[in-house]
Amino acid sequence: MRDGGNPDAHPTPREGEDRFGLGDFRRLAKGFRLALLSAAVVIAAFAVGAPVPAEAHGRLGAAEGRCRLFIGPDIMNFTGYLPEASKNEFCEDIPATGPMIMVLDAEQDELRDMKIELRIVKDIGGEEKENENLQAVTVAYREPKSYPTGTINFEHTFDEPGYFVGIVTVTGDHGERWVSRFPFSVGKSFMRDLPIYLTLGLGTVAAFVIYLVHRRRETAAVKAHKPPPPPPPTTPDEDHGPEATPAE
Repeated sequence: MRDGGNPDAHPTPREGEDRFGLGDFRRLAKGFRLALLSAAVVIAAFAVGAPVPAEAHGRLGAAEGRCRLFIGPDIMNFTGYLPEASKNEFCEDIPATGPMIMVLDAEQDELRDMKIELRIVKDIGGEEKENENLQAVTVAYREPKSYPTGTINFEHTFDEPGYFVGIVTVTGDHGERWVSRFPFSVGKSFMRDLPIYLTLGLGTVAAFVIYLVHRRRETAAVKAHKPPPPPPPTTPDEDHGPEATPAE
């Protein structure tokens, strides 16, 4: 019998039926695995090709709407400027190379009677490594002195991008010694945040894959409980001709 009249011979997707097949899901899963592998390679290359910055910003950060440096029991307000940039104020990472001005304002009067030392070193992986040859890794230095006005202006020109650590050391006449360290980057804000961007992207892809898997399972469950369609109506077999009538 010809299959031209059989609707099951060449089925077409019914309206509202999920058209996301198993092959599509496998291809999507393979693409996700490749994306995950590529991201891992990028992160590994980033970790090998660049020095690992120290803990994020140490004791420097935004608090109560201001950029503050916490040192011992006291606080110094921090402001950074890039004179050659249009948007020249920063708090933590320095967005570009070139001349830089740091301004520290002491909130407590006791800091004005103490000696303050400022140092910027290359970030080479911790204080222990720095102390092995402190002079070799120092890129800027201000010797200890007191600041009766409580305001310190510190200028330096960064010729190359990189990772650095600012070290503020405060000493008093009664044996007090407080040290505050704040890692920061120069001209590498994007590279510092690259692992975050990759993680967010992978998380978005993973959420989409989970949604597709959940949708496919729901569709399969609906199909499993759906009653089969009624058989098509039968028609007289055209090959046998008209039905015979009884003889008179």
